[in-house]
Amino acid sequence: MWINYRMKQLRGVIICGGESRRMGTDKGLIRIGDSCWAAYMADKLNVFGLPVLVSINKTQQLTYLNFFSGDQLIVDSMDIGGPLNGLLSVHTLYPDEDLLLLACDMINMQKSTIERLINTYNDDAGHDFYAYRQDAFAEPLCAIYTGRGLKKLIREQGTLSLQKWSLQKVLMPAITKNLTITEPGSFENHNNL
Repeated sequence: MWINYRMKQLRGVIICGGESRRMGTDKGLIRIGDSCWAAYMADKLNVFGLPVLVSINKTQQLTYLNFFSGDQLIVDSMDIGGPLNGLLSVHTLYPDEDLLLLACDMINMQKSTIERLINTYNDDAGHDFYAYRQDAFAEPLCAIYTGRGLKKLIREQGTLSLQKWSLQKVLMPAITKNLTITEPGSFENHNNL
């Protein structure tokens, strides 16, 4: 059964803006069938009727225009490192929307894992963030970050202090709904060819 999740203003974001030092090539552009990893992951969110954006750094913009429209690409704009830069860059453009973040290299992500995250978000309101957790480690690159929670984070911390933060640190002190991982294969990320 297809449900329109846009009623809660949920938007998908594929994170591709890393430097791919370990991989040695842009992970989002690695071929998979007739597509690339970034588009393949965007399709995993399109199934749920979510509008999808792609977070990139400025050096990737021209290449990614071969796969996505210009209005889908969000170039990192914060003076912050890592995926938090991509998340907050999208948040500044869509401050009232909630964002489902998904890494471009989690190509084994199962539809059921995403669906459970979205259903928990829809059924259990009131949390700032929704993330899978294994022991003390959260999975921040398949998680939902609410606009309300991100506004609170920026208000309480200020963007200057966030320069040294990771997504793990964002999820730890917040009102985060933790989901138990039942499909560990979904969270394999590919950092080597």
